[in-house]
Amino acid sequence: MNPPIRFLTAVQEHLSAEPEIMIEVPGRDMWVAADITKDHEYRIITPDIGGRTIFDRRSAKFQRTVRSRPLPRWARYLAGTVLVLSDEGLDLCGATAVIIGDEPAGPRYEHALGMAFAAMWYDYLQQDYSLDTLIDVLEHVQKLHLEP
Repeated sequence: MNPPIRFLTAVQEHLSAEPEIMIEVPGRDMWVAADITKDHEYRIITPDIGGRTIFDRRSAKFQRTVRSRPLPRWARYLAGTVLVLSDEGLDLCGATAVIIGDEPAGPRYEHALGMAFAAMWYDYLQQDYSLDTLIDVLEHVQKLHLEP
């Protein structure tokens, strides 16, 4: 594992001294680190785009933050990922996560954020997964939670 310096800097700035999880996403130039919490809120920090948001499972259903504001566009795949993985029976606690990558801004980046979040949970919960597994999760997110 050879994460970029900007990722390590962001992790040091936003997370504990030793995050509970730190991975590179299979098939993507994306990195995620997280401290796992027990409060079932998801605090997401994306330094590449200066983004921060907090949502929980309930607010994710309505694409809202915990403060009932609209979820930022870049966070929709993240929220949908929580819903799909929960529906698959994974027990997701809360997390504070930093995600950085070299994907171009826009829909591809948003999709990659969701893949990073799914990979983080599979890794943390010690579930087997592959790039195909992550793609399947994101296809479900798109179909069930993003299409009008």
